[in-house]
Amino acid sequence: MKVSRRKFMGYAAVTGAGVGLPLCLTGRRATESVSSGLKTGKPVPLPYEELGKFLSKEQLRWHHESHYGGALRGFVKLDQGLFGNQRQRIAKANSVLLHELYFENMTAKKQSVEKTMGALIKKRFGTTDRWLEDFRSAAKSCRGWAMLAWHPVNGKLYNVATDSHDDGLACSGVPLVVVDMYEHAYYLDFQNRKGDYVDAFTDHINWAAVENRLRACLT
Repeated sequence: MKVSRRKFMGYAAVTGAGVGLPLCLTGRRATESVSSGLKTGKPVPLPYEELGKFLSKEQLRWHHESHYGGALRGFVKLDQGLFGNQRQRIAKANSVLLHELYFENMTAKKQSVEKTMGALIKKRFGTTDRWLEDFRSAAKSCRGWAMLAWHPVNGKLYNVATDSHDDGLACSGVPLVVVDMYEHAYYLDFQNRKGDYVDAFTDHINWAAVENRLRACLT
């Protein structure tokens, strides 16, 4: 798969600024306005108060205000200085972006995989069920973040598991589906039932948001 210089620069725009995630993950081209807290310094509001029987209002509010908000506040403070703290700044920035993707890619009602995303999953994994089995396994194996990522160089999908924020994504892969696997994301509602949280998450993926992310990368 060939990647034009213009498209590659779009993928690299954030990475070059010291953040390990590419801009097209926001669903916008790099030249367009981005509402991420990394740009505005303000948290992106939750698009819902609760997610049915999956995640409660208390769980989501605490996660959004304390952990996402805390990461954003930490990034803004570190970003005031140009030198030093590179690792900490990258970790905070990755945490901000991944939290924003996580909150956006959940929905209260179960959705079906959309056309373009479904075709790519089938091409790579054979069936949606086979992808789902592998994604759940990746998520249950880690204590940080699990993602379905698209690679801009070879156009392939990968299920990725990482245990820390500063790992980023290898070679600028683009996260399409993101699940927070830190205990703070689910402990109020699921306690130590990590596997149940993962299974419930996959029934609440906002496939419309995922499709938009993928299409932004392909255009």
